[in-house]
Amino acid sequence: MTYLIRVASGVAFAAALGFAGVGGAMAGNTLSGAYLAGLHAAKIGDLDAAAKYFGRALDRDPGDLALMEQTLLYQAAAGRVDQAMDLAERLIVFDANNRIATLLLTAQELKTGEYRAALDRIEAAGGGFHPLIGSMIGAWAKFGLGDAAGGEAALNGLGERPVFRVFTLYHTGLMRHADNDPEGAVEAYAQLGEKLSTPTGRVASAYAAALIDARKRDEARAVYEAAEALTVGDGALEAEIAAFDAGAQPAPLVETPAEGAAEALFGLAAALGDDGDTRLTLLYARLATWLRPDLYNATLLVAELLDSNNQNEAAIRAYESIPPDSPLARSAEIGRAEALHRLGRNDEAAEALKSLTRRAPGMADAFIALGDLLRRGENYNEAAKAYASAIDLMEAAGRPNWVLFYQRGIAYERAGEWDEAEADFLTALEMQPDQPLVLNYLGYSWLEKGMNIDEAMAMIRKAVDQRPEDGYIVDSLGWGHYLLDEFPAAVRAVELQPIDPVVNDHFGDALWRVGRRLEAEFQWRRALSFDPAEKDRERIRRKLDIGLDAVLEEEEAAAAARSAPVSSANDG
Repeated sequence: MTYLIRVASGVAFAAALGFAGVGGAMAGNTLSGAYLAGLHAAKIGDLDAAAKYFGRALDRDPGDLALMEQTLLYQAAAGRVDQAMDLAERLIVFDANNRIATLLLTAQELKTGEYRAALDRIEAAGGGFHPLIGSMIGAWAKFGLGDAAGGEAALNGLGERPVFRVFTLYHTGLMRHADNDPEGAVEAYAQLGEKLSTPTGRVASAYAAALIDARKRDEARAVYEAAEALTVGDGALEAEIAAFDAGAQPAPLVETPAEGAAEALFGLAAALGDDGDTRLTLLYARLATWLRPDLYNATLLVAELLDSNNQNEAAIRAYESIPPDSPLARSAEIGRAEALHRLGRNDEAAEALKSLTRRAPGMADAFIALGDLLRRGENYNEAAKAYASAIDLMEAAGRPNWVLFYQRGIAYERAGEWDEAEADFLTALEMQPDQPLVLNYLGYSWLEKGMNIDEAMAMIRKAVDQRPEDGYIVDSLGWGHYLLDEFPAAVRAVELQPIDPVVNDHFGDALWRVGRRLEAEFQWRRALSFDPAEKDRERIRRKLDIGLDAVLEEEEAAAAARSAPVSSANDG
């Protein structure tokens, strides 16, 4: 590792050596060039490029174990799992307890049915695994050896921590159903249902499949209906309900140890999301898809992780890898449109979603995604139409949703259709009376229009009580105090300083009015740094030039001039 430590000190000046991008001519010619290119790719989150360049560096220094492990991690996280398996075989010879190599090789043994070898490897690794992964994969290895009771015992060994118990009960149900014991599976899922309140997603699918197999179709229908009531756009659930209504008998969600291990890896990746090391989360999800290529939920998770980490092109490729006949194809197309939007390809994104609404005119999620995209693009009238279609579909299904009225209300308000906006906000509040987002938006809008001042302030205070750390809601309260000439209260209300130009602009105004001029100027400059709208930017700059009082005088004079009667030639 001595060489790597020495080279790592050069990361800060990598750009000076020609590595502003990761594809420079120097990058592949030398060990240092390849390694620095790999570091740069890793820093910007380009996993595939990092895997490529670290691999090139390893070709030039094949005995460097730290570089070998680093390359292995990036290869697996980038989806180059077959390539990573070869490297894992090399690494394990020199580092018998390497956790990444051990995980990969254990997965390979489960996939090829070498359950004894997999179990021996897990037991030899000891604490090298994440406790969830080691216990769950070990349990499935025991199941593969015909020891279902030992598999359950391994799962129960996770203990009573709530999050671990969820995994234990879920995989106990999967294992029992795979062992042709649907009644036992139902028992495990029922216990899990008590912890989850309402099972959704994969849990609902597994629970319903076991109930159907146990000849409890009425209970299965209840599970489906409860899950459906809490979700919008779950294509897999929709397909299962359609098959159920047609009298189909679903197979167990998991039937082999490899599929069980894939489910374990996917479950952990989904639980971690963006909260942990994204490289490891992607490794788990990629390995799940390698073990079970038709586990498109894991593919969808890979795409979402890539997109949220600004690897939008890679995300698009992942979304496009989900077959068009998959129940998750609609979710994949919505995700692909979001990735296109992040890349600034808004016309392509809009066309993708419009095409989806034409192909799936009865699916509300496509219209919701289109409305969101159009609203972000400030095409408010068209956004309102898209939301209206979604509202109609949800109401026809007996599942009206306050969020859609709130979103359409915002679109109407931005489009200048205040009466329609107000009606939607009030409808949303009828459905969800204390919803802080709606209370805040409607209250703020009333304040801006000089309407229902007392009621508006009461609504905003109620929103603040529920979300006292939400700077945007707190800003509304501060702005209300400001409009009511309650300047000290305005300052106290907006002392939270989120990174938002409007909030900081308002905070600056409040500070100015209580005589804290330097602090006000600081907040206005802060607002400018957060890229405000052009009209706001001009006003903020004017306040910095001449002060708030002078700006208000100018605005009052301009308003008076606009409202004055026009003189005629005969006046005087």
